[in-house]
Amino acid sequence: MKEAQKGPSKLITLEKDPKEVERDLEEFKQKALDLGASMAEIIPTGWIDLDDRVRLKCSIPTCPYYENSVHCPPHSPSPEAMRKTVSRYSKAVLFALDIMPPYEFSDRSQERETVKEWSSKCFEITGRLETIAFGNGYYLAMGFSQASCIKALCGLERCLVLEGGKCPYPLKSRPSMESVGIDVYRLVTKVGWDIYPIYRSVDPKEVPRALSVGIVLIH
Repeated sequence: MKEAQKGPSKLITLEKDPKEVERDLEEFKQKALDLGASMAEIIPTGWIDLDDRVRLKCSIPTCPYYENSVHCPPHSPSPEAMRKTVSRYSKAVLFALDIMPPYEFSDRSQERETVKEWSSKCFEITGRLETIAFGNGYYLAMGFSQASCIKALCGLERCLVLEGGKCPYPLKSRPSMESVGIDVYRLVTKVGWDIYPIYRSVDPKEVPRALSVGIVLIH
């Protein structure tokens, strides 16, 4: 059996050469693509809009995962806490999976197991990219994914952690971008990618593209 590839452990420094940071970010962007992302961009964190209304949408109308996951509202970090956190970073890698065919996200009559598979892949890329950045000396790298982790990873109705148990996916599970208040639609549009609203009663024929989006704050 082929041994799994091991990661680096680079010396932690108090200051990084801007050119080194630029090279590393390009490497992380390419790594996101190598891991299966359809597209990836290095973005300034100033592009990230944190809006209380985004998080409020988790409870109005109420999402079935609201209060049921340690990484979903009201347990996930608030937009106010995230504003302070994001302000400490200058760069991030944003990536997206182009769902093919789009109806696997937009057609409610389709088998929903496919949705879980796509979302799980987004969690996988987010976690791997965060780990790679960590090993390269960006020890405060932090990632956020798409969908509720209990839906995408566990397939449960309520989080085991909230029941006093242990998370079976401690390195993969994390809050979604929306659950902490990140305006994903605005950010994706700002980057230049096409994105369409998908909702329970949408006509799948009206959705030419479906995206699963993740982000890793790096530097």
